[in-house]
Amino acid sequence: MNRWLLGLLFVCASGFAFSQDSEQERVVGQYSTERYYGLTMRTNGWGGSFQHGKHKGVKDVRLFTMDFNFVHHEKEIKSFFQDPSARGFYYGKLNAFYTLKFGFGHRKVIYDKLRKNGVELSTNWSVGPVLGFMRPIYLQILIVDPGLNGYTIDVQRYDPTKHYLENIYGRASNLLGVGQMKVVPGLGGKYALMFEYSKYRTIQRGLEIGIAAEAFPQRIEMLSNYVINSTNGGIRNHWLFVSGYVNIYFGRQTLRQ
Repeated sequence: MNRWLLGLLFVCASGFAFSQDSEQERVVGQYSTERYYGLTMRTNGWGGSFQHGKHKGVKDVRLFTMDFNFVHHEKEIKSFFQDPSARGFYYGKLNAFYTLKFGFGHRKVIYDKLRKNGVELSTNWSVGPVLGFMRPIYLQILIVDPGLNGYTIDVQRYDPTKHYLENIYGRASNLLGVGQMKVVPGLGGKYALMFEYSKYRTIQRGLEIGIAAEAFPQRIEMLSNYVINSTNGGIRNHWLFVSGYVNIYFGRQTLRQ
C-alpha cells in the first residue's frame, strides 16, 4: 500500500512540475514584440538607447537597436578662467563628437524568470552602421583694448594657433557649430548581459552591462592635432572607440494576439 501511495505521489509531483514548465513556456511564448528605452553610462561618455525586438521563439528575439552617445576623449581636462562666472572649457578640444549607431542582432534568454520577483538573464548582441558627428567647438575669447582701457568678449570658433589659456574666457553655447557638423560613417557593435527584474508580465525594467565598439576609417580629431604635436605628451586621437557600459532600461513586451 505504501509503495502505491509513494508511486501516486511521485506521478502527481511529476505532472505538477511538467505543467509548471509547460505553463512557463506557454506564457513566455505568448510574447510577440518588445520595445525598450534606456539611459547609458559609458567609460568614454554617456547617451541613450532604443531597442525593438521580435520574438522568434520561446527564448529567441531578433533585435533592432539604436544608440546615441556623447563621446569624450580620455585626455580631456577641464579648465577655468579666473572669473568665477565664466563657463569651463576643455583646452585643446577642437571638435565635440557624437555617434548614432544602428544595430541588428539577437537576444537569447539564458535563464527564465520563474517567479514573479525573479530575475531573467539573457545575452544581447548587435552589429551595424555608425554615423559619427564632429561639431566644431566655439569659445568666448577675450579681446583686449589696444589702449589698455578694458576688454570685450567675442565668440569665435576655436583656433589652436590663435587661442590660448591666457585669452580664452570660457565655453560658448553648445548649439553653435551644429550647422557645420561633419559626418563620418563607420561600423559598430556591442555585446551585453541583460538582467530583467520587473514583477509584471508586460512592463519590463532592468540592467544591461556590456562592451561596445565603434570603428571609423580615419582618426577623429577631437583634440587638436596642433596642440597634441606641440605637447609631445603621447596623446593620440582615435579611429577605434571601445568602451564598457551600463544601461538602465525600461519598456514593454506585447502579448501575441
